Amino acid sequence: MNPPPSQISNSLEPGEMRVCTHCIGSTHFSKWIAENGKRGKCDFEASHGRTHKVVSIEQFAIEVDAFFRENFQLGEEYPYATEDSEKPNYRQFGKPYEEILAGELECDSEIVDAISKNLPDASHYDIAQGDTAFYDDTANYERIADAEKRDEEDWKEHWYENRFSYQWRDFCEVVQYRRRLFNIKEPLDQLFGAQSEYEEGAIRPVYPLKTGTKLYRSRLLDNDFTDEQLKDNPARKLGAPPKDKARAGRMNVEYIPAFYGAFCKETAIAEIRPSIGDEVAVGEFVLVRDIRVFDFTAFSLRLGDKWRDAVSHTRYDFINQMQEEISRPISPFAMQREYIATQIVAEYLREYFACDAVIYNSSMHRDEKMDNRNIVILNKGSEFVGSGQDHVLAYSRYEIESILDVVYTLGGSIPF
Repeated sequence: MNPPPSQISNSLEPGEMRVCTHCIGSTHFSKWIAENGKRGKCDFEASHGRTHKVVSIEQFAIEVDAFFRENFQLGEEYPYATEDSEKPNYRQFGKPYEEILAGELECDSEIVDAISKNLPDASHYDIAQGDTAFYDDTANYERIADAEKRDEEDWKEHWYENRFSYQWRDFCEVVQYRRRLFNIKEPLDQLFGAQSEYEEGAIRPVYPLKTGTKLYRSRLLDNDFTDEQLKDNPARKLGAPPKDKARAGRMNVEYIPAFYGAFCKETAIAEIRPSIGDEVAVGEFVLVRDIRVFDFTAFSLRLGDKWRDAVSHTRYDFINQMQEEISRPISPFAMQREYIATQIVAEYLREYFACDAVIYNSSMHRDEKMDNRNIVILNKGSEFVGSGQDHVLAYSRYEIESILDVVYTLGGSIPF
């Protein structure tokens, strides 16, 4: 720890280099020398004579060190690309510390060199014991205030780019832990914005899903659900459960059934998480009329040349961020709590956007070569499958698949 100025001795030992107030252009440091030194000969400029206050360079280095450590830090690294390598290279913000000292002190390089040699730092012994020197001739240093300002600006940019995710998480926090019956529509209005925005542009998140679209739904065959039971009434057995057996799901509350389906057989199977050796019944259903859907995957599909239309849409950022939030995997023990927010959103889209269904990416099936979208047809008080005008689906057929393999794709190891 550096001693305060009142404890620094102003006695000058023989052989000590002295620097005077006239050598230093900085008002702050020149004043410090005047307050802590005594009149004497300057060793850096003979023409300054003996009329100015002087301090030893060792004393002055202690004050300069305290100032530098309080205001400067090692420059943070930032990546930059080169044509010669695909890997990023790194530079440091800032300048060498001697260049900074020259500017802060407003003095000659000879004085800066003398101060640098006397700056308090880790000794060779300290470094051998694992300590790290603060002053490094090969490094850059930057003002702490500049680094903090940059961090603040980076955070503001990060927050803006991910603002909808943060708003969504705030909403989840409210409905999971504070309230879920009152003042809930207002934050969703702020989050989703104007309904008209979703029906504009070349790519639209709200649109009619056409009659004839095939959807798939699967169930695991076991002792409680056998092949014989399935054959009795496959349309009912593979359709949405009745009200008294409807469990809470991602987009529905308990006892209010919804039809959970997928756009391909493989996704429908993945959603029920079978094990190797299991047998799964997969039912095929067909839309018998157009339904109005809210599609959270609208901008994440393979768009080809239409990507410009996607990114220019006013709700592009919102849809992409919400797609990630709504489709993320949820552990079984957290489902009851985590599903509260998406259940409310499903009812919000049904009531205020007049949507019949919600489309989102599967959290269990990520194969980009296949259609990994899920669809939830929301409850509007009538059976989902049938031949009447109130029904939206017709049963087509079913098949039984055996699970031969389950593949896990790893996201990279974390070293310990």
